[in-house]
Amino acid sequence: MDKIILKNTLHHTTTILPNEFIDHYMIKADGEYVKIYLLILRLMNQNLPVQIDQLADTLELTQKDIIRALKYWEKEGLLELEDSSAAKAQNEQPAGQEMLAGQQAGQTAGEAGQGRQAGQTDSMAGGGVSYPTLPQVPEKKSRNMSEMEKSIKGTDLEQTLYMAETYLGRPLSASELNSFCYINDSLHFSSDLLEYLIEYCISRGKKSVRYMESVAINWFQQGIDTIKKAKEESSQYTQNVFPVMKAFGINRNPGPAELDYIKKWNALGFETDIIIEACNRTLLATHQASFPYANRILDDWKKAGVRNVADIRSLDQKFHAAAQTDGAPEKSSGRQNRQAQQNYNRNSSNAFHNFEQRTYDYDDLESRLLEKNRR
Repeated sequence: MDKIILKNTLHHTTTILPNEFIDHYMIKADGEYVKIYLLILRLMNQNLPVQIDQLADTLELTQKDIIRALKYWEKEGLLELEDSSAAKAQNEQPAGQEMLAGQQAGQTAGEAGQGRQAGQTDSMAGGGVSYPTLPQVPEKKSRNMSEMEKSIKGTDLEQTLYMAETYLGRPLSASELNSFCYINDSLHFSSDLLEYLIEYCISRGKKSVRYMESVAINWFQQGIDTIKKAKEESSQYTQNVFPVMKAFGINRNPGPAELDYIKKWNALGFETDIIIEACNRTLLATHQASFPYANRILDDWKKAGVRNVADIRSLDQKFHAAAQTDGAPEKSSGRQNRQAQQNYNRNSSNAFHNFEQRTYDYDDLESRLLEKNRR
């Protein structure tokens, strides 16, 4: 091979990467960390929002993977994570303003950690992310083939790796073998739990071994060390989270704020069908997946004593009956219909829809339209 020619026909936009990053930072960093850094750099160069859940979804990683990478680059001095309350108080740009290679952050990750109290939130591009206290994840070390063969040969892991290759339809690379050795030796997954991990990820359409390692780390931090615990966790996610995201037409894992809403709704004691009904009504009213709007509906239903879908239908009937009683017949003007609804919301403590509505003066709009047509 005499020479290598790099072909680049995409001249519309470019992302400039400092040579110092390539020379000093890229070589020693984990490959996934480099990908995360490059994606952040690309987004910020185009003035696009940088959000942890979107980074995770784009790269098929978990949000904790993204957070670990951000903390790594913060430690290296290439970006800075600010406390959201401090940034808001100083009226500064939201945290996540990336610092290019060679610039020094105001403080190292270790110093920032000492000043961060439990429950504080680090912010990135306006999206708050909490860092709960989690078990320390064992360091992952690179192993050569000789070391990995000693860990694999004659053990249960050997059979598990054969199963993984069968699922993936190809031999495992050296880095993938290293990941499975890490999960087995450092995270102390039993062969049964490791096999379930592989099956779980494959069933979700995730064939990346890096993704499997990320899920394994998350399970380790949550204390999931048996198949039973893993199944309970995945079952809870399947029953409570995925149906809500599907109802909103969102084809990704929920972000931290979205997950907080879903957990709150389940804590209120609502069954999934009630939550989905609130999602459906939110889409009809706002034409978008608005978790705050759905939250207001569910809060009102909780105050009204809703326990099932039949209770919701009963509230609907009371609402429409009150609208008719207040003098809003079927052919009445838009202003009368609006007034009837407002009267009902003021007078009824059981209104499920008693949050603020968008209002219009239909008579005024009609006169303006006629005036415009005469010109």
